[in-house]
Amino acid sequence: MVLFVLFVLLVCISGTLFAHADNYGTLGMSFKDSPIVCICEPHPSYTDKSDEMVLAAKDSVQLWVNALNTHSPNGDWDIETFVIPIDKHHTASAYDFPVCDILITFEHSSTTRQLGFTHMNFSQSSHQYSQSTIFLNDFRSTEHYDLDLDTGEYIHVNTTYKLTEFNMIAVQNIITHEFGHALGLGHYQITDYPIYTDDYPWLEASIMYYALNPDVQELASPTYVDVKMLEEIYYTDGFGGNPIIKIPRIGYYTAGDDDICTFRCSVFK
Repeated sequence: MVLFVLFVLLVCISGTLFAHADNYGTLGMSFKDSPIVCICEPHPSYTDKSDEMVLAAKDSVQLWVNALNTHSPNGDWDIETFVIPIDKHHTASAYDFPVCDILITFEHSSTTRQLGFTHMNFSQSSHQYSQSTIFLNDFRSTEHYDLDLDTGEYIHVNTTYKLTEFNMIAVQNIITHEFGHALGLGHYQITDYPIYTDDYPWLEASIMYYALNPDVQELASPTYVDVKMLEEIYYTDGFGGNPIIKIPRIGYYTAGDDDICTFRCSVFK
């Protein structure tokens, strides 16, 4: 079997844009049945808000379930969540938890401004899973310069680094976004902007908008178009329904449409 491992980065911008329609991608993979979600308790060295992080993960999953039941009421969208204590998973790997279809883990980053990423491994038929890793802190560098009075040029002196822990709103928004990847969704790219009135269009357009802003102090939820794209993956009967034959790779959507792929859908093969 060909090894198929896919890494999804939050900041990634990809795809070919279609005129007069927003671009929405999938990852070409799906779960056959309702996924079981395992939330891995954060290590205490990463945060002293472990309980809050776990609750944020549960709330993010529930936001997806609520949106799916609202906009696709004929489907079976139930998702079970379990919490794995830190002492059970700290030195373990995803393969040690074969019951988990989706794992949500937390890390403390010191080398990147990346907010999170999702790793999907469907290489083994015995355990196909998604793992969403959520970074709990922002890593920012600042360059410092001095003015050379003789030449009038600025000379680089040094670079300082600052780690700032994300607030709980940012953490939950990151989890909600990454969980969409874990279900098989790619990024949503807006081409019709500024039809959205908000300064942060991902709040209105799609939780899968590629440029998630951790500084926005407003909880984001999956939108209508996110549900419609999941219907393209799992069909309207939801998880474990009709056998999934082909997953569209890219769809196009214009705000106000009743469905996605109004203009064209390229099918994953």
